[in-house]
Amino acid sequence: MKSISVKAFGFVAVALVLTASAYGANLVQNGSFEATQIGSPFVDHNPADLSGWTYSGTIGDGPLWHVGYADGGGSVTVAGDGNQFATLGGGYLTFGTSHLDQVLNGLTIGATYDLVFKMAAEANFSGAQSITVGFPAGSSTASQTFTAATPLVNYWSDWETKTMSFTASATSVDLQFSAATAEDVGLDSVSVTAGASVPDAGSTVGLLGMAVTLLGGVSGFSGRFRRLLAGPA
Repeated sequence: MKSISVKAFGFVAVALVLTASAYGANLVQNGSFEATQIGSPFVDHNPADLSGWTYSGTIGDGPLWHVGYADGGGSVTVAGDGNQFATLGGGYLTFGTSHLDQVLNGLTIGATYDLVFKMAAEANFSGAQSITVGFPAGSSTASQTFTAATPLVNYWSDWETKTMSFTASATSVDLQFSAATAEDVGLDSVSVTAGASVPDAGSTVGLLGMAVTLLGGVSGFSGRFRRLLAGPA
């Protein structure tokens, strides 16, 4: 009954892969702001085009940009991921406050999740710029402020990766990025994935234990079946 054992092992292996994939799945929709592609002049002033997100506050000179934008002060040659990114802020020589929110669903209460994103200061005239990450609902994790250094080349040429963790106190969490700044600070490549503290009930470790039990059962069944076929000793 070798074929049964092989098939069972294959089934469990697939289940393990699927569970591992779920662990690494990004809970953020449109985290790289590529859902609505924009053309020349490669800047979009309509917050509704930030699909999956809710934009509030000052729009600034953005809030959606595409590689290829250029003016007398510089050009956009790179995004944090893909070809597009979002911005928060007041715009050229204007101070403003902006917020970008997305409600994440299907979280586990008490579990820790890992947030990773990229940010970039606009230009040499903007100086270093900051973004604050907060959770207006669904998590009591304290807000945290991140800063990107002044870029050497205009515009948004130096993307920096930032990370933090938060704990869910509800099955839905409001993830919010905020900036209070003149000019516009760039945001891209946002992801949230399950951390190591997700309860074992749905974990790969739990499934691995089930796999061992299942394979042991199949192995025992195969042995008994072979003895049955062989008949009395």
